[in-house]
Amino acid sequence: MYADTSVKPVRGAFVEVLDATSGSQLATTSTDGSGAYAVTVPANTAVIVRVRAQLTRTGSAPSWDVTVRDNTRSNAIYSMQSSAFSTGGAALTRDLRAGSGWGGSSYTSQRVSGPFAVMDTIYTAMQKVLSVAPATAFPSLKVFWSVNNTNASGSIALGQIGTTFFVGRSSGAEIYVLGKEDVDTDEFDAPVIAHEWGHYYQASFSRDDSTGGAHSTSELIDRRLAFSEGWGNGWSGIALGRSNYVDSGGPGQAQGGSLDLTRGPASNPGWFRESSIQSIFWNLNQQVGFKPIHDTMTGFQFRSGAPVTSIHPFSAAFNATAPGSAQALAALLAGQNIAGSSDAYGSSESNDGGLPIVLPMYKPAAIGGSITQACVTNAADPQRDGNKLGSFAYLRFTAPASRSYQFVVSPPVGASANFAIYKGGVVSRNTSSVNLSAGDYVLVVNDLNNSAASTCFNVTIQ
Repeated sequence: MYADTSVKPVRGAFVEVLDATSGSQLATTSTDGSGAYAVTVPANTAVIVRVRAQLTRTGSAPSWDVTVRDNTRSNAIYSMQSSAFSTGGAALTRDLRAGSGWGGSSYTSQRVSGPFAVMDTIYTAMQKVLSVAPATAFPSLKVFWSVNNTNASGSIALGQIGTTFFVGRSSGAEIYVLGKEDVDTDEFDAPVIAHEWGHYYQASFSRDDSTGGAHSTSELIDRRLAFSEGWGNGWSGIALGRSNYVDSGGPGQAQGGSLDLTRGPASNPGWFRESSIQSIFWNLNQQVGFKPIHDTMTGFQFRSGAPVTSIHPFSAAFNATAPGSAQALAALLAGQNIAGSSDAYGSSESNDGGLPIVLPMYKPAAIGGSITQACVTNAADPQRDGNKLGSFAYLRFTAPASRSYQFVVSPPVGASANFAIYKGGVVSRNTSSVNLSAGDYVLVVNDLNNSAASTCFNVTIQ
C-alpha cells in the first residue's frame, strides 16, 4: 500500500491567510483543480497560510459545502497551516504539504493527509456528477474521520463507529470513516469513500429504500439492499474510473480485499445479488456513459413510483429515459439472469434464487374484506440479520379513491408483524389507519422475530 504513495494536489480546498500576530483573517480563496491558489495581502506582514479540509462554493449553482471533521475532537474541521512568514515586498509562492505520517512500519507522526485524501475522493465524485449535470446544487455534507475511529460500536465521540457508513439525518447528510491504525483505515481507500458518497448521492438526488444492515457479495439479500449496495460499488468505479473496488485493513494496513466490478457472481446471479447490480452499473456506464444513468436515477419515474428501489424499477425508468440504450441494459440484465422489461414491478421475473416464496416480485392485494397472505422466510438468513432474500414480502394494491384505509396484518404464533406502505418512498409504518390519495401503492411486510423458514401473515386492506 505505502510503496505506491503518490503526491496529489489539494483541490478545491478553502484557504485563508491570517495575520500571524492578531490571528485576524486577511484573505480567503480556494485552490483550483491543480491545487494552486492566489491571494493579495499587505506587504511586509507576518502571516500564516491555513488550508481547511473543506470544499465550499456558495451562491448560484453549482454549489457545495463539504467539511471533513474529527468526531473525537468536538467535530472540529481539519486543517493544515504554514509557519509564520513575511509577505515581503514582491510576489512569492508558499506551498503546503500534507504528510502521511507513515514511518516505514507504522505511523510515527500526525496523519495530516488523511482528511485531505477523503476530501479529494469526494471532489472527484462531485466532478463526475458535474460532468453531466453542471448546475448541480449539492446538499451540505459532513464527513467524520479520526485516527480513533474503529470497528467497535458504541460512542461516536470516542471513535466507536463500527464501520464506514453514510447516514442521512434531519440535520444533514453525514459520512463516518474508519481510521484506526492496524485495524481498518479507509481514508486512502478511495473506492470505499466513493461508495459511501454514492449513498449520499442516492439519498440526495434519487431515492433509496434500503434496509441497511450486514451484507456481503456472497449473500442473497433483499432487493432494496442489493440495489443500494450494488449501486454504491458500481458508482465507485464510475466516479473513479477504475474497475476494481479495494478495501485495506489489518496490521500495517496490509490486508484487505478487491472486487472486480466488471463481472457478477460466478454462480446464482440475480436481482438479489449486489455483485450482479454493481457489474450492471459499471458495464452500463462503459457502454452508454453516465448521463442516462444519472438522468434515470434522478428522474421522476424512478423516484416517485410505488415499487421500492431495486433493479426492476430502475430498468423500467431507464428504458423510458434512454430508449436508445435500452438494448444495452437488456443484455446486461440477461447476463445476470434478471428479467428485463418496462414493468417496474418485475412481473416477468422468473429467477427466485432457489426460494420460490419470493415470486412473484409483488403479490396483488385487493381492497375490501378479502385476506391476502404475505409469506416470508429466513432460509437465506442463517445469521438472522433480517435483510436477506425472503425476509420481506411485497404486496401491491390500488387505492381507488382518496380516503382513509384500514390495514390489518395478523401474524401467526411466534411471529411479530412489521409493515410499511411505499409510494415514492415510505408513506407510513405500522399504522392501521392511513389516509391515501388514489393510486398505486406497495405494502412491505416482515417478521421482526425472523422466526421460521415459512411465516405467513394474513393481510386485509379496507
